[in-house]
Amino acid sequence: MTVDEYADWNATGLARQQVTRRSVLRGVMAGAGGIAAAQFGLAQTAFAAGGGVAGTAGVVIAGRHLSFVQDRHGRPENAMAVTAQLVSRTGTLPRRLRAFLEIGSEVGRYGTRIEAEIVHLTGMYTIPGGPVGSQFYVKARAEGLHADTVYHYRLRLSDGTRSGDAYFTTAPKHRNGHGSGHRQVAAPFTFTAFADVGTNNAPTDPRYAWGNDPDTVRTAGGTWTRGTFDNNYYKDSDPVAGPTGTDQRPAATLTNLMASQRPVFTLLAGDICYADPSGSGLPADDTGALTGTTKPGTNLYNPYVWDVFLNQIESQAAFSPWMFATGNHDMEPLYGNTQALGGDTATHGYGGHAARLDLPKNGPRSCPSVYQFVYGNVAVISVDANDLSNEIQTNKGYSDGAQLTWLTRTLHSWRTDPDLAPGIDFVVAFFHHCAYSTTNQHASDGGLREALDPLFSKYQVDLVVQGHNHILERTDPIRYGKKTRSAPDGSTLHPAKDGVTYLTVGSGGRPRYQFRPAPGTAAPAPAGVTPSGPQLLPEGQRYRGYQPAGGRNTAENNTENVVNSYYWAAEVSSTASGYAQGTQVPEQIDWSQVRYDDYAFIAVDVVPAATGRTTTFTIRTLADALPGTNEPYTEIDVLTLERTAGHGRIRHLA
Repeated sequence: MTVDEYADWNATGLARQQVTRRSVLRGVMAGAGGIAAAQFGLAQTAFAAGGGVAGTAGVVIAGRHLSFVQDRHGRPENAMAVTAQLVSRTGTLPRRLRAFLEIGSEVGRYGTRIEAEIVHLTGMYTIPGGPVGSQFYVKARAEGLHADTVYHYRLRLSDGTRSGDAYFTTAPKHRNGHGSGHRQVAAPFTFTAFADVGTNNAPTDPRYAWGNDPDTVRTAGGTWTRGTFDNNYYKDSDPVAGPTGTDQRPAATLTNLMASQRPVFTLLAGDICYADPSGSGLPADDTGALTGTTKPGTNLYNPYVWDVFLNQIESQAAFSPWMFATGNHDMEPLYGNTQALGGDTATHGYGGHAARLDLPKNGPRSCPSVYQFVYGNVAVISVDANDLSNEIQTNKGYSDGAQLTWLTRTLHSWRTDPDLAPGIDFVVAFFHHCAYSTTNQHASDGGLREALDPLFSKYQVDLVVQGHNHILERTDPIRYGKKTRSAPDGSTLHPAKDGVTYLTVGSGGRPRYQFRPAPGTAAPAPAGVTPSGPQLLPEGQRYRGYQPAGGRNTAENNTENVVNSYYWAAEVSSTASGYAQGTQVPEQIDWSQVRYDDYAFIAVDVVPAATGRTTTFTIRTLADALPGTNEPYTEIDVLTLERTAGHGRIRHLA
């Protein structure tokens, strides 16, 4: 079954039980007193730390986060979306509570007030052990802003509650240079990116409410097993997050380290908070939550993990936009379509995202998490990999080709439109599953590669940011499936000629994965390939400053000759887990250049230039608390892309 079929099944079951919205809420509150109190404590701490002032209703504002607006009449330079969570001690809100966004040019001088929407997100499953949840989000959009301008803002409730001050800077005005022969040059800027983040704190109260009768919900006591709803199943051998490592909370640490780069926005390429730790989009059943077990065909799910995550990122996301793509752990079929989007549009497991986040709505109508925006001379596009994945096929094909049609049209416009293309030098795509990667756990997804590599090669996409594999891996430039040249640390590429760089940054905090073991039964070499020399060794790492144990090519293969990788083909090999999974096909590769198996993010420095001059796009990989460095982070790789400014238009497409 697809995610939407599960959602329909659940809605039908609830209808048969005559479960009304009111009875669902009674079910939530019957056993969630401890959860409500614990979540209020978490939110109250964040609220106070951010300078919030309480009102009379006992409600606090937490988890503020920004998003660019590039739909309807909004563009990044003249609009911004502000979203936050409302949390009370009781888990409910006063009936007539109203919310407002106040915005102005200085702290304490908020000349504009915009009424905000309050979204009540509720969910419940009909199956025994299905989770219940009740959460509130306040959402507002400020439009008519000035480009490249600092704005201060706060959120205020009608009972007198108000958040502390925060601020953001709008994007520079987009210049296409059409008819002028030159364009105004924007200032240099930096953005950051990572994926597979999660949290290092499960919801603080270990009790959870469940039951198949919403009016008789029981509460179980106990403690979450390590790693059930958090990241804390790090291996003892992990030199960073292990018990004797240099950083036991890399998810929170990386978020804070990114602030040192002063990013104008952050990309998170899917697998956001892991409220669904199984990641296959199956129905939720929490009867085994206290032991970390699941029944066949179901997933654990805890909606309150979102509270922890939004508070974790608030110190950054309240000041610069965070733009999200969706991964396999983000398919959450708990929320009905009508509730999430105000109509009968299918949500594909993203109904909760529609309530909690405020992403641009300029993509295909059937794809809630597919969108684009332009910042300066960089165009960015979010792709939903779940629609294309051969590995995890729960949501495969849900758009019926609409996503690829829209993606093709968008890239074609960016690279050929005489009015638009001169203002776009670099194109970035970000999504979750990897088109090119070599880890033992997920490697490459043939569905993504087959659909996207030809498009990205044809329209000269510069950088692809991927997640899914919990490592850092950078490829050499690739065009139409082939490596074009070697690009070691410190290289400069010309993507118009050299091709696309794929960078996996699933190193955002979730416990690390491994590269492939030595060729053998568990990791077969491709047909007709007989590994020899260092290729017979297990795959190792390769980054600036790395010294393999025992010397080069004695204990591991850290050369460019990695032959025992694989990709996922579409043929279903197993459904024992309850979802359709593809087949692993061994392949020989030569494009894996930089490889690091702990926690890292990337910072991209963009230097725009006048038309005809060289504009640069420098990708720095920053590793968290690298053992032995005594530094909070260490640069382990740098790659620079160069283009001729204002010449992004492709006149003769291959």
